[in-house]
Amino acid sequence: MIRYLTLADRWMFSEYLEYWGRELEQSGAQILRYEHLLHETRFDPGTYVFTTFDEMPGPMGRFVDALAARLGESPHVRVFNDPARVLRRFDLHAALWRDGRNVFRSFRANGDWSAARYPVFVRTEGAHEGAFSPLLRSAAEVDTWIGRAAAFGRAMDDLLVVEFCDTADGDGFYRKYAAFHVGGRIVARSLNYGRPWMLKFGGNDFSQAMAQEELDYVRDNPHEAELREIFHIANIDYGRIDYALLDGRVQTWEINNNPTIGRGLRPSSRVIDPELRDTREETKRVFYERFNAAWAAVLAESPGRGAGPVEVRVDPLVLRAARDEHRRRWLTRKGFVEGCLRLAKPLLKTPLAPLLRLLYRTPQRLVRASAAPLFRVVGRRARKRSSAPA
Repeated sequence: MIRYLTLADRWMFSEYLEYWGRELEQSGAQILRYEHLLHETRFDPGTYVFTTFDEMPGPMGRFVDALAARLGESPHVRVFNDPARVLRRFDLHAALWRDGRNVFRSFRANGDWSAARYPVFVRTEGAHEGAFSPLLRSAAEVDTWIGRAAAFGRAMDDLLVVEFCDTADGDGFYRKYAAFHVGGRIVARSLNYGRPWMLKFGGNDFSQAMAQEELDYVRDNPHEAELREIFHIANIDYGRIDYALLDGRVQTWEINNNPTIGRGLRPSSRVIDPELRDTREETKRVFYERFNAAWAAVLAESPGRGAGPVEVRVDPLVLRAARDEHRRRWLTRKGFVEGCLRLAKPLLKTPLAPLLRLLYRTPQRLVRASAAPLFRVVGRRARKRSSAPA
């Protein structure tokens, strides 16, 4: 059996199971929500894939750590992505820097980032939403954007200042590669190509040449050995690595342990030219064939066949604190609104998206221009408060 553990409002793996991974679902793969496990003590044997734990600080995070530890004690359970061992973004960047793999560093926003090489950008450590800021070229700009993040309710201990690593080619185009790790198997997923330095699918420069390059990448899986080593350093059994190449060396942006796999039954976020459709469909076919095979191997290797349920007892104090946190969160307006927005996110990725972006960006430009001095002061004060000794 395979049990995929995630937050209740995340749908990435469910989209995969409902469309491309139907055979895996029919073989017994299930999605378990952490919120629903707060009252469970009996668990089926098999492989448990922990995800989204990097988005859960506090009591709920401690419950997930304890659950993984208790499950891992059973000979009938295999744990993927043990939260106690997985390197989060800051620690992963530090490890890859020390190992000579990454040429850029991350710094805690509430720590000393005076040694950072400009330009830099600000982002969160736990979320997988890309950069929070544009490229910044001075300490004053960094303070401004840290202040803006603090004013928008971002936790200071979750903010990073990251050195920019320029991997553009001679024509100013960037390439972002993505590959999955599934229980020791590397499966190349996609290649994005475009001029934005923070490259997403929507910023792709679609052409037949690039569609063919992406297909060749997915077929050939050219960085397989190096990627397997990076996942080993990160202690991640399942996830997707986003990376680029600099002078032929892999530069790891992040590893997402609950990544988007495909859009499932939702329409594509961008219309693809008809002449590229066949190539891109072949790319998807190759990827999903290998991705499905990797999960089939995990299923075949899962322990505990024929064994009874595993009894798991989490420390009552840890359990009570997690239940209280979950209850308080959903009783607050913020928690209710955030949950509704996350559940509605697939509906927002429709033809309404350009209008929604316009409604967001226009006031943001005004805010940035008028409130920059205030944000700068807020940023400095927030850093002083968070770095002050207890």
